[in-house]
Amino acid sequence: MNNAPEPLVFISYRRADSSAAARWLSDSIRRTFGPQHVFIDTESIRMGDDWPERIDNALASATILIPVIGPNWLRITDNYGRRRLDRADDWVCNEIRHALQKRLPLIPLLLSNTPFPQREALPESIENLWRSQTFELRDNRWEADLSALFERLVELGLKRLSTQSVRYPKPKLTIKELTELELKSALETLAGWKAVVSDIPGHEPNKRAELYRVFEFASFEDAIAFMGRAARRISEMDHHPRWENIWLTISVWLTTWDIGQKPTALDLQLARYLEELRSTFPPPKVRKKNDGGVFSNT
Repeated sequence: MNNAPEPLVFISYRRADSSAAARWLSDSIRRTFGPQHVFIDTESIRMGDDWPERIDNALASATILIPVIGPNWLRITDNYGRRRLDRADDWVCNEIRHALQKRLPLIPLLLSNTPFPQREALPESIENLWRSQTFELRDNRWEADLSALFERLVELGLKRLSTQSVRYPKPKLTIKELTELELKSALETLAGWKAVVSDIPGHEPNKRAELYRVFEFASFEDAIAFMGRAARRISEMDHHPRWENIWLTISVWLTTWDIGQKPTALDLQLARYLEELRSTFPPPKVRKKNDGGVFSNT
């Protein structure tokens, strides 16, 4: 009988540094490997639960720990100006120390070109974190980097819910991709949009080129309403985006599958429509830091 523990990825992060990315990572792991294989405090702790006890129980069951490290991870301080990482009661430090003591696989995840902390910058209790193999999530290689991370999780015992690659529609259109000059010129008129390239999951090393944009909203209800209204126009155009909603944000990737997943005039048309539609919703609320060092909407 196999008595090995069920794989469980524990995501360690600081809300003021990498909250959105940590939630996105958790959601991606849930969809790829199943919700029972990931723990993140904002998703897994329900109202009425004993928060420290739930954290401790999840940490005791964890088989993998992923510290999500953004640009402010080392520097965040408490209300008295002390670096949180140096405090004896700091959750992030204690989570990493537990993983080191239990010899759990540690996968530091570096966001947006954040350098890996130098050994001397870490508290003595977790200085061996620097020995861990790191992964990056780069803005222009997000999907490819995530794919590499998931391959590592598979090596550590997680199993994908499906081994089937994405099935894209059969080509129907004969349309030319945008030239480099056309794309550059168009992006100059589309604030917030950028061109990104990533591996096609299940078809590596083939690449896809996409137009990428993140929309932020004042409420979750607005974000869902935006997607619902956009869906009607998208159906009329029969040109579907790849998109994802996490709380107040909607990430959108546009490309034309029919010509090998490259941007065309159809993608520019849809991008402009989405910009126009977004302008009909209230702007996102300003986020302020509360007394506990956590960002909240006001």
